[in-house]
Amino acid sequence: LAPITGTKAGCESVLSKNGLKDILQHLHSNNTDHQIHVLNCMMCLVRDSSQRTDLMLKTVPLESSLTILKQRNAPSALIGGVLYEMLNAILEDRSYDYTKRELGQPIKKFPVPKLLPKLFSYFKECCGVADGEPLNTLINAIVKVTDSRVINEQLLQNDIIHFMVSMVSTGQLSHGHAQQISIVISKVWNRARVDGRETLNFVKQISKQITPRFLSGEEEHQMYGLRALNVVLQGSFEAGGDIVRETTELFRVLSKLLCSSELESQRTAAESVALIASDKKMCYNLADQNFNLLKSLYRNESVDDTVKLRALVGMSKMSVASGGDVTRNVVAEGAALRLFRQLRQYLVKTPTDEVRMWVVEALAYLTIDAEVKHELVFDDEQMNTLCNFSSDLTPNTAYALACVFMNVTNSYEKPDIEPEMVRIAEYAKQNIPKEHELDSEENLKARIAKLIALKAPTVLATCSTAVSERTREFLARSYFSIVSCDGGVHCGAVVQLGGTRSLLNLFQENTAEGKQYAAHAIAKIAIKMNPALAFSGQKSLDACRPCLSLITSTMSNTFLVYDGLMALTNLASVSDSVRERIIREGGCHDIEYQQLEDSDALRRAATEVVCNMALSEKFRERYRPAKDSNDTPPDRLKAVFVFCGDESYHIRIAALGAMAYLTSDAEVCKGVVNIGSFLEVVKELICVEDPGLRHRLFVMLQNLIASDKAVAEKIINTEIFECLLALMQTSNQAPALMNALQNCMKAAKHWGLIQKNPGDMVYAVDNSS
Repeated sequence: LAPITGTKAGCESVLSKNGLKDILQHLHSNNTDHQIHVLNCMMCLVRDSSQRTDLMLKTVPLESSLTILKQRNAPSALIGGVLYEMLNAILEDRSYDYTKRELGQPIKKFPVPKLLPKLFSYFKECCGVADGEPLNTLINAIVKVTDSRVINEQLLQNDIIHFMVSMVSTGQLSHGHAQQISIVISKVWNRARVDGRETLNFVKQISKQITPRFLSGEEEHQMYGLRALNVVLQGSFEAGGDIVRETTELFRVLSKLLCSSELESQRTAAESVALIASDKKMCYNLADQNFNLLKSLYRNESVDDTVKLRALVGMSKMSVASGGDVTRNVVAEGAALRLFRQLRQYLVKTPTDEVRMWVVEALAYLTIDAEVKHELVFDDEQMNTLCNFSSDLTPNTAYALACVFMNVTNSYEKPDIEPEMVRIAEYAKQNIPKEHELDSEENLKARIAKLIALKAPTVLATCSTAVSERTREFLARSYFSIVSCDGGVHCGAVVQLGGTRSLLNLFQENTAEGKQYAAHAIAKIAIKMNPALAFSGQKSLDACRPCLSLITSTMSNTFLVYDGLMALTNLASVSDSVRERIIREGGCHDIEYQQLEDSDALRRAATEVVCNMALSEKFRERYRPAKDSNDTPPDRLKAVFVFCGDESYHIRIAALGAMAYLTSDAEVCKGVVNIGSFLEVVKELICVEDPGLRHRLFVMLQNLIASDKAVAEKIINTEIFECLLALMQTSNQAPALMNALQNCMKAAKHWGLIQKNPGDMVYAVDNSS
C-alpha cells in the first residue's frame, strides 16, 4: 500500500474504501516492520493535502503515537517524517488560491490554518514522552518548516518556544537537542523582529522559564537555567541579552557555578560567560567579577579540557573589549597575545567539531588585537589549519571565519575622527582612540600580501555560500580591502582564486552595506583588469547591476560613484550584449544624471561611459530627435555636444569621442547641426592643434557630411569647410587625420556640393622656345 498511496489517485482510492481504519489497525502491531509500513502509508496520505492531514489527526489516536515512541526500537524517524509532512501540507495548502477567484470578488487575506494549534498540541504530547533520537526527529521536523511566517506566528501563539525552553531548563534535553532549538529560536526571532510587540512577547515567554531557575538555591536548577540561557543566546543574542540585562542574580550565579566542583556546572557557567562576553558593554562587568575565576579554572590542572577551552574563549573576548583602542584595554597590554598563544595548542591539533567551533569563535575576537592578527597571519601552520576549517562549514564557523578575515584585513567599520574633535577631547582630558602601530598601512599591506601567498581568498569564496547576511557582509568587506590594497595589485590573484563569482554571489543577498562593499570590490576589479578576462562569459553581464548600484542619484559618496562609472566604462567596451544589459537595467538615466554633476571627475567619467555606450545602436536611439519635432536635438544630445567645448581637456576628448560614435546614426546627425552653438564649438576645436581632439572632430564631421545632403549643405556653406580645405593643404597632417579629411571631401563630392577646380590642371612646359 505504501507505493499505492504515493500517488494522488491511490490516496483517494484508499480513503474512498475506508482503508485508513484498516491500515491503522496494524499501528499497534508488535511487528516493527508492520509499523514501518503503516507509518510510510500515513506519510504518503498526508503529503500535500491539508484535508487528509485533518482527517488523519481526527482518526489517529494520540495514544498510538505515544505508545510507539516509548518502544525501545521505535521507528521514530518515520513519526517525525509524518509530523513534517503534516506541517508542510498545511503550509502548501492552496485552497485559497487568489488566481482561481471569480472576477469581481475581492482578494481575501490568507487565513492562518486552524489545524496548526491541533498539530502543535500533538507535538507537545509526543515530546513529553520521547527521548533521544525520537525527540531529535520531532524537533527536526519543526526546524525544517520555520522559514514560514505562518509557522513562526503559530509557534509563538501556541507557546511552542516556551515549551522547548522549558524542556531545556528542566534538563529534559541533551546538548544536541538544545542546538536544534537554538536554530528554531533564531528563525522565529528574525521573523518576530518585524513587529515590536511580538519581540516583547517572545522575550517575556522565555524569561518566565529561565529567571525562576536563578532564584532557586539549588545548583542543579541554576545550571539548567544557564543552559537554557545559552540556548537563547546562541539562537538570538539580542533576545538573550535582554534577559541577561533584566536578571540581577545572573552574575552571582555565574560566580557560584564557576567555583563549583561539578563538571557540568563549571562547563555550563564557563560557556555562559563565553557567550555573554560577545557583548562589549557586558564585558566590563564580567571582567570585574569573573575574569580571575576563569583564569584560575584554566590554570587548574584537574579541570576538564572542555571547561578550560570555554574559559579561554571567555577571557579572549574580554581581553579585546576595547575594540582595538589601546587606551581602553580591560586587561593588561599583551594579555590577548598570551591568550592567543595558549589557544594555539587547540588550533594546531586535530580538533573535534566542538573544539573547532570554540577556537574559531575565540579567534574572531582575539584578532581585533593588532599583535594577535599579525602573529596569526605570519604563522603558516596556524593559517593553513584555519583555512582547512572551511572544508566543513557550519553557520557559526562561517561567521567566525568571516570575522577573522575582516579583522586581519582591517576592513571593519572605523569611526571618522576629525582633528577639531581631537583637540577638544585633549582639552577636556577625554579618551582619544589610538591605533596600534601594527595596524599601520605598511603592516596591513604585508598581511594582505601574505594572505594572497597562502591563497587565503579561497576561504572567502567557500564561505560566500553562507546564509547569514552579517557573515556575507564581513566577507564583502574583506574582499574589498584586499582588492583595494596597494593600488589593486592583488586583483588578479583574487580573480584567479574565484573571487569574481563569490562577489557576484555576495551582492545578490546581503545587507545594504554588504552590497555596497561587494559592488565596490567588483568595480575595483573591473577598473584594474581587463573585464573580458576578469568577468568572462555570463559574469560580464552579471557585473553590470552591482556597478550601476554605485552611481544612483541617491549615492552621496563621490568616490563610489567615480569608481562605478570607471568600471562601467570598461564593461561597456566588452561587447554589445553588455551594453544592452546596462540599458535594460535602467543605467542610462543614472549615467546621464552624473554628467550634470559639479565635479569635473564625475562629468568626465560619465562622458567616457557615454562614449563607449554609443557603440550600441539602441543607445544611439536615445539621442535621435523626436518625430515631428523638425529635427530639434534632444537635451541629452545638446549636453554631450556642449561638453566638447569644456575647459577640461579630458572631458572634451571624451565628449568628442562620444559624438564621433553618435554621429554614425544618420538621424542623430540631423539633430547635431541644429544645435545653436554647433558652428562656434566646431570652429574653436578645429583650431586646437591636438591630434587626438582633431581626429575625433574630423571623424564626427566626416559622419555628418556623409549622412545626408541637407546636413552636408549646412556644413559646406560655413567657415568649417574653408578650415577643412586649409588643413588639407598642410603637409604635416598625420595619416589618420588626412584620411578623415579626404573622406569629408569625398562625401561632399558625392552629394554634388563640390567639384574639382579646372584651374588646378597641370600644363606641360614647352622647352623648344
